[in-house]
Amino acid sequence: MSLPPPLAPLEMTLQAGDGLVLKGVLAYPDAPPGKPHPLAVLAHQYPATADSFAPLIDDLLDLGIAALAFDQRGHGASTQGPAGPVVIDTPLDFGLEAFGQAFVSSAARVGFNRIDDDVVRVACWGAAQNFVDPSRVLLFGASVGGTGVVLAAPRIQGLRAVITFGAAGELVWGPDGRERGRNAVERITAPALFTTSEEDPFAALANARAWSQGLAHARVKAVPGDAHAMAIYYLVRDEVLALVKKAVY
Repeated sequence: MSLPPPLAPLEMTLQAGDGLVLKGVLAYPDAPPGKPHPLAVLAHQYPATADSFAPLIDDLLDLGIAALAFDQRGHGASTQGPAGPVVIDTPLDFGLEAFGQAFVSSAARVGFNRIDDDVVRVACWGAAQNFVDPSRVLLFGASVGGTGVVLAAPRIQGLRAVITFGAAGELVWGPDGRERGRNAVERITAPALFTTSEEDPFAALANARAWSQGLAHARVKAVPGDAHAMAIYYLVRDEVLALVKKAVY
């Protein structure tokens, strides 16, 4: 008897709390259907798209983990709001000042403070799909998506790990954004790994230290340089994948 074919990717379309339509893709491991797969939910950095997670997604699929990466609100295909298109601003110059200005204007207009709620909704959609094990959920986030998954973590049933790459943009959630992140980490028991460069230009190292200090289940992996978010992936890859395997198998 021949084996059944591998599962095809599923396109995700769902409505965020403010009516904006979020788009993403659930990719299954390249294997015949069998036991349900762990689920990884991935929230990317500004101003990228879900495709920025491609190296990590390939690694997750090789480990037998289904990967659900979505375009953040205002990015990629997630730009349709109730009143029309909602698209991020992008820098009009090549320096950090222009980047910061575009980020701040995008955050206010597009609603980056809703990213944590978006993550919860995306995770619930993924957990409801066939051949997904809702008791083994991993959260991955980069930059503002990293802070988003940290804040979402206490609301995720079946959470097995939270992993971030240069988690930043915490002020999007108010002047107490960093403290809110710390509170969220204190409320979970799953392991948390906050990776960052030592000279991250967006205070990711300070976030990582504040969120992990004194907590046995949380730790920081800092690498040399000033690369941000997924730019450090290959420097932290071995440690990330070791934690992933330990968390779900």
